[in-house]
Amino acid sequence: MHKVTILAMLIFGALLAGCGVSAAPAQSVPTAPPGVTSVEIIYLNHGPVRGVLTDIDKLLANYGEKVAVTRYDFNSPEGETFAQSHDLKGHIPLAIFVNGSMDFTVGERSGQFYSFPQGQGTGVVPDGAWSLDDLQQVLDGAVE
Repeated sequence: MHKVTILAMLIFGALLAGCGVSAAPAQSVPTAPPGVTSVEIIYLNHGPVRGVLTDIDKLLANYGEKVAVTRYDFNSPEGETFAQSHDLKGHIPLAIFVNGSMDFTVGERSGQFYSFPQGQGTGVVPDGAWSLDDLQQVLDGAVE
């Protein structure tokens, strides 16, 4: 029985380690030329997140060359570096940075483009404090 418990703990530990951030060196790379709005998306490449990314892609398509989009899979070396440089730790399904910031203000409401949009969370990961409409309003204000 003791061996089974140790094995279960080792497997659980390995799974948790996969959700963390590696010790890759932090680096900052410009993602958009001057006058173009930078949108950086870091995501977990899981089923529920892919559906949200499809919705975000539809929204971003409206802006054409006015936005430069860079995507980072959390589980890639580039994603690990990006996550570390932005102090993102743990099991985060999605984070969006517009011109280098996750923070936004729409009207009198503020929040972050962090986790799932409202109404699209899962039983394991709750909704964030943002909506696709919030993202659209921020992009409308950011593009020239």
